[in-house]
Amino acid sequence: MIQGTVQMHACTPFAPVSRALKAALTVLVIEAPDAMQMLAPGTEQRAVVFTQKRMLSRQMLETVQPDAIVGPLISSDWDIVDLGTTLESLGYSGNLYALTRPLPRAELVVREVGAACPGLTVHLLETA
Repeated sequence: MIQGTVQMHACTPFAPVSRALKAALTVLVIEAPDAMQMLAPGTEQRAVVFTQKRMLSRQMLETVQPDAIVGPLISSDWDIVDLGTTLESLGYSGNLYALTRPLPRAELVVREVGAACPGLTVHLLETA
């Protein structure tokens, strides 16, 4: 068995969907239409903006000013680490949510993405 040496306190906290996204009033969804089931309208006003990864720019992030960004854990052309590094290079430093099916060791994914993208707070959105 190979064991890593990453310290546990260095990983990004894992937060339940209901609590983690509750405060996000503006959500940018990047190629993850299934996220809408997680973003069901509540009593608060919420803006949801859909886009594609290739359309991301610093100007878009400045215009939308997202409280949270949601993308798929893995797509046909890129994964959440690619998205995270792109977002960091564009100046984003907020919450990044990876949409995925339930994973057996979700904390490992959160830790890996958090290590690759230290300026982001990484969460998983697990679909049923």
